[in-house]
Amino acid sequence: MLRYVADIDVRAVTAAVRLQSFPPTHPFANISLTDNIVQFVTGRYCDNPLIVRGPGAGPAVTAAGIFADLLRLCGMLSGQQG
Repeated sequence: MLRYVADIDVRAVTAAVRLQSFPPTHPFANISLTDNIVQFVTGRYCDNPLIVRGPGAGPAVTAAGIFADLLRLCGMLSGQQG
């Protein structure tokens, strides 16, 4: 199953986004299209990472957020503060 994955390493101060393939048994492969899933690998959760899964914002909320960002960007580019 292909999924977009963001990887953030706070110690190395790096971030990356990529398309990655997962086997059917992996938690990332078994989410609904509108779900979000986050895996935390830390000093305490290194052998068995902590996974948080739940509903995402959905299309309407995501579209509204993008529209608001575009309006803010247009205001900034035109010299208005917003």
